[in-house]
Amino acid sequence: MKKSNISKIIKMFLSARFPSETEEKVQKWIIKDKNQQAKAKASLDFWNELDVEADSNTYASLERVNLRTGYNKEHLTNIVSYQKFARIAAVIIPLFLFAGGMFYYLSPQNEMIEVSVAYGEQKRLILPDSSEVWLNAGSTILYPETFAKDKRLVMLDGEAYFSIKKDTASPFIVEASQLSVKVLGTRFNVKAYPNDEKITTTLTSGKVEVSVQSQPPHILKPNEQLTYDKKSSDIHISMIDTNDTNCWMVGKLVFTNASVGEIFRTLERHYNTTIDNTATIPTSKRYTVKFLKDESLDEILNILKDIIGFDYQQYEKKIVITQP
Repeated sequence: MKKSNISKIIKMFLSARFPSETEEKVQKWIIKDKNQQAKAKASLDFWNELDVEADSNTYASLERVNLRTGYNKEHLTNIVSYQKFARIAAVIIPLFLFAGGMFYYLSPQNEMIEVSVAYGEQKRLILPDSSEVWLNAGSTILYPETFAKDKRLVMLDGEAYFSIKKDTASPFIVEASQLSVKVLGTRFNVKAYPNDEKITTTLTSGKVEVSVQSQPPHILKPNEQLTYDKKSSDIHISMIDTNDTNCWMVGKLVFTNASVGEIFRTLERHYNTTIDNTATIPTSKRYTVKFLKDESLDEILNILKDIIGFDYQQYEKKIVITQP
């Protein structure tokens, strides 16, 4: 499993973003011997990011963890200072990462499955409940070999279109960066690349509940798109043509009110290339443009250079954008 995905799972776990039955499975995955160094580093990185002061309840919580796992303060000296470890003890009580594999749950293993798509590629896959997923270039999805009885949880890094099998007793949940989408049975698109400025959820049919950070959830109707701005934390819901949203599945590229950075990052993923932008292009400018199916990168760049105003040179897998 990629280190970035290990880090993502650990952070989601420590942030208490998993439902209880999924949390149990993640705990089992955490205490397995595989990738222990990466798991430990991800946990420490998360803890070091926190700005939480310890109090008497925090230290008492740590002591309860130590007693139940057979661990003591001396075992922590090579991991992190006891004081720093203790200040977030209340958060890591369910983790027991450093308990030498000691844990209370002994039910059958449920392996996590990871599917990644390289730049320049797309992939269709069938989930354990027979739901369908189409992954866009540069995307990764993580899901259990068998879904829980009352929830179907997957984790997405990138962009995917979902066609979910209806099951009223077991809602389907997509966890992405700073965003969670909950459905019963529907078709929708989630775009949540780590380096993109915005996260979008677009509903084709049915109904979804979108939760962003600690804000109240939003219910989307068909043909509605929720856009979350990572920098400003603003949320905007608009009516759109969902054919444009899902066009990437048939090889088309559509940009609506997109920045130069967003356009270039999409081209990098779609054409498996690197774009080095040395031109001075205002980041505040937005562009709306559509490209036909299977247009070449050179054809697209020639159109964009007239619209945006730049020159470029192509060197095998690298494009250099320059001033005109």
